Amino acid sequence: MTLNYTHINSLIEGLESHQDAKMPFKLSMIVAKNLAMLKKEEEFYIDQERKFALEYLKFDAEKQEFVQNAPGVFAIQEGKEEECRKARQDLNDFTAELELRKIPLALIEDMEFTPKQLLALEMLIEEE
Repeated sequence: MTLNYTHINSLIEGLESHQDAKMPFKLSMIVAKNLAMLKKEEEFYIDQERKFALEYLKFDAEKQEFVQNAPGVFAIQEGKEEECRKARQDLNDFTAELELRKIPLALIEDMEFTPKQLLALEMLIEEE
């Protein structure tokens, strides 16, 4: 399954929202393994974001923070504008190919879900 960062983050939230619920062993294994795999990819993406910031954004050493032109708009190091745009686009295009385990509908049909939780897990549910 090919996922972008938004999908990875959404699945993590959906799985974490049920992390403390009592569930059958098989379902618990599926949730735990998928969560571990997704978190590993999330950590990789966050590390790439950190490297991007250090490489392309202006940093105020005195204040120990990145310089902002406006709230949420970070200043780019001089001479790196075009390179920064390309690197940002590469991060925006980030995808990961993961072999996530599907959740059989029979394992979750008796569980309670909010619509938000269900939508977050929708791509993992295997309808029979």
